[in-house]
Amino acid sequence: MNTLIFKTNIKSDKDFIAVKRALSEKKNINDCTIDLDDEDKVLRILTDSYTVTEIENDINGLGFYCKELDD
Repeated sequence: MNTLIFKTNIKSDKDFIAVKRALSEKKNINDCTIDLDDEDKVLRILTDSYTVTEIENDINGLGFYCKELDD
């Protein structure tokens, strides 16, 4: 299982719930968490096969900024 880490502009629990709900419909997402206290609003996604591009496209499609963080 892979942990993918993204910088986002998700600002509230309400926004995160909307994102998490949309991601939970994907079969390849095992879990996701967000650190709203971090300046980068870091989103972590556990997945077996969902790609960085798919995640970025899906979250951007919801109207949020999402970009993979470099190690």
